[in-house]
Amino acid sequence: MGDVVTSRDIGLKIKALRQQAGLSQEKLAEMVGVTFQQVQKYENGQTTLNVTKLQAIAQALKASVTEFFTSEPTQGVRLTDEEDQLLQAFRKVKSGELRECILKLVGNVNKRVK
Repeated sequence: MGDVVTSRDIGLKIKALRQQAGLSQEKLAEMVGVTFQQVQKYENGQTTLNVTKLQAIAQALKASVTEFFTSEPTQGVRLTDEEDQLLQAFRKVKSGELRECILKLVGNVNKRVK
């Protein structure tokens, strides 16, 4: 058997995935039905997760439960629902010219916001 994954290891993975998803501890807590203090305890490895809560957290973070048991770094950045919708809509645009216009539009919006 390989190395045993500790509560601290799982907590660090939860924190990394939560941050990549752009979620606060409060939002994750709301999604899985616990307090944000409980999420803090999970992330710090102070509290051992049961299987049900681990599955709920994985689902909220759009991750596989197995990700919490691998030593490999978390892959890539996860998209928010809005980002995913935008990407899917963008991919449906067939015209290269229109795609270029959309990219320019988004770029101009960002310049005005800053």
